[in-house]
Parts: sequence; structure tokens; C-alpha cells
Amino acid sequence: MTHALYFTQDTIWTLPGRPVRCRLPLAPGAVPTETLAAEDGTVALVDAHAAPPLPDARPLDLRACFDLAAPADYTLAARAFQWLNWRRTTRFCAVCGQPLQRHATEAAMACPACNTLFYPRINPVVIVRITRGDTVLLERRARGPAGFFSVVAGFVEAGESLEQALRREVAEEVGITVRDIRYFSSQPWSFPNNLMIAFTAEWAGGEVLPDGVEIGEAGWFARDNLPLLPGPISIARRMIDAWLAEAPAERRP
Repeated sequence: MTHALYFTQDTIWTLPGRPVRCRLPLAPGAVPTETLAAEDGTVALVDAHAAPPLPDARPLDLRACFDLAAPADYTLAARAFQWLNWRRTTRFCAVCGQPLQRHATEAAMACPACNTLFYPRINPVVIVRITRGDTVLLERRARGPAGFFSVVAGFVEAGESLEQALRREVAEEVGITVRDIRYFSSQPWSFPNNLMIAFTAEWAGGEVLPDGVEIGEAGWFARDNLPLLPGPISIARRMIDAWLAEAPAERRP
């Protein structure tokens, strides 16, 4: 069964039996507060309204769109959610406390009293696929879903380069060192405003020892013995799939 996805400020609504699309419908008589242009189309961002846009629509969490929406539709939805989260959390000036207004020409909120500008916040996160021979390091978050394993990731701290943050997170979470750090790709991650910056690296030394606080389990996994992995839309899964594809055809699972 296909679905239609309806996006408001706080909720995604899905309607059974219709093609998957990304939309932000207006309540009767409402006017869009923003218009967000993207390569894949344009989304009108509107104030949330209590009633579903259609009587038989039901709410759907953004993460649940992974398996329902086409990549282009999910991209629009994620970008809209990130933009709206910024609007909800950037209402008053952090310098003088006055209400903010939309800047006339820039994607920013402006203070009419002290002229301070506030741009959408983006939190950089390093994420790294570490290999040792024919195995890959995967870890399970202590507070994550049971059985779900992924690659090492963590937030960049003030004053750090991406490489420094990567080495620190790896050492803190699993107690090893890495070498041959190489850029892989990046992905916006709207939960709520992260930018995932992905690298690959090789094991350099140390024994894997989960910290027991953030990481519940961690270990080296072969291609034919992988645990439950992240969904295909995540950059973590893309890195794992790329590693799987590097093996000769006769050795792929």
C-alpha cells in the first residue's frame, strides 16, 4: 500500500492509498509563513494546526518516513523539519532579549533593537567506519534499540578539527586509535539539526573496550556475520554497504 505524507510544523500525516508525496498543506484561510526552495522542489512551511489536514489522515514520525517516502521527498521533509525547529527555538535575541524578526534578504532572524543576526544552527557530527583487515568495527548504543549496531559517531566540540574530534570520540567510546583517516561523504540529519560528516579509517592499535556509558557493546564483525544494521537512508548504512561492496563477489554475503 502506498501513502501520502502531509507535513505540518510538528507532525507528518500519512493517508493510505495515495502516492507518497511531501507537502505542507494550509489550514483553511491560512497563509504560508515561509517558503523553502530546494533542488527537489518547494515546500511551504505553515503554522501547525490541531486538526489533521484530512479526516482520515494519521500522524507519522519523521523517522518512520525512511521506509515510506522517496529519497527526494524525505530530503524535503527533513529540511523542512530542521528549518522549522530553528524558527521555534530562535524567537528572542540572546543578547538583549527582544523578539526577533525575519531578516529581509538573508536566511536569518534579526534583532530590531541591537541588530544581532541569528542563523540556523547546525551541529557538526563526525561519523567513522573503522576497519581491521576483513572486519569492521560496529557498536551498539547503551540506550539505543536492542540489537541495533552502527559505526562510531560523536559531536565536534568547540576548538576541534574534524580529525581531532574523530580520534577523541573513537578513543572515548571504544578505546582504540586509528590511522589513514579519509573523507567519505556528508549528510544532513534533522534530529534536530545535525550535519553528519563521514570518514573511513583503519585500526592502528588498542583493544576494543566499550565505555559502558554511551556504548553498551562493540566489536569486530566479518561480512558474513553482521548484526542488525541502521536503515538504508542513513550515511552509516551507506558506509557499511560500501565496505561490503569492496569485497570480491564470491566473498560477499
